[in-house]
Amino acid sequence: MEKPRDVVGGLIVMAIGIGFLMTGRDLEVGTSFRMGPGYFPTILSILMIALGSIITLLTLRAPAFKNGSSLLPWRGLALIIGAPLAFGATLVGLGLAPAVLMVVLATAWSSRYASLRSSVPLSFGLAAFCALLFIRLLGLPLPLTGPWLSAGYWAPASTAVPSDTATSETR
Repeated sequence: MEKPRDVVGGLIVMAIGIGFLMTGRDLEVGTSFRMGPGYFPTILSILMIALGSIITLLTLRAPAFKNGSSLLPWRGLALIIGAPLAFGATLVGLGLAPAVLMVVLATAWSSRYASLRSSVPLSFGLAAFCALLFIRLLGLPLPLTGPWLSAGYWAPASTAVPSDTATSETR
């Protein structure tokens, strides 16, 4: 097999298509002129199954390389899995814009083809787009920047004596 991950990818696409097809089988399909609520999901599910089987069959049919390496890119795998987890963990504390910046830069770092020169403008552009779309246009209650970025959050609690106690002691 030339690329075992293409076989796995094709099988995953097929499994997702079958899952959606099974989930939506109770919806009325209708006809192409009078589409029911299940028409579009059924068509997409069938297309996913067909594309997944084509990917799998073409990969199985291709000749294998004799000197191919099957090393797993651990850094990329860890960053791709960890980026959405970090986004979920830091969205409220950092805010939407810094969390999107962090996720885009982490996923760009997972690729050996992405450069810092192209990743930084992309991350700022996506952060601005997400802020505009989710906060301004959709009105979601997400902070643009969170409390973790304010100086007051990290300042030690004040130990000053309240003014009422100070005046009662001097009497």
